[in-house]
Amino acid sequence: MEKRFFTVEEARQLLPVLKKLVGRAIFLSARLREQQDVVQSLADAASNNTGSPEGTAYLETLIQLENYIHQIQDAGCVVKSVEEGLVDFLHLKEGREVYHCWKLGEEDIGYWHEVDAGFEGRTPLLE
Repeated sequence: MEKRFFTVEEARQLLPVLKKLVGRAIFLSARLREQQDVVQSLADAASNNTGSPEGTAYLETLIQLENYIHQIQDAGCVVKSVEEGLVDFLHLKEGREVYHCWKLGEEDIGYWHEVDAGFEGRTPLLE
């Protein structure tokens, strides 16, 4: 996939859609963890388990989660953490690649960080 570079305004335009997609991905990720525990306990209890409704539900949830992640990535965004709802937007700042950073629950894109810095390196945007 070709890199997509975002201006702050372009990234902001995606926020309404991202809020829905990321919110749904967080929900499915939590459901997946719950289902994984059930499936694992069933597998531990039956060494010859040939399938179960729980296993099918787990796979369906996994496919749905992957679909939401792909939709976010297809928009050109980088999913940094599904569980935290953390999404980055590649940006060119003074000729170098950096990320604009957004987390579900934040109303706007207010931070950026170096590509190798991560969430801890977030710096407020100065527009």
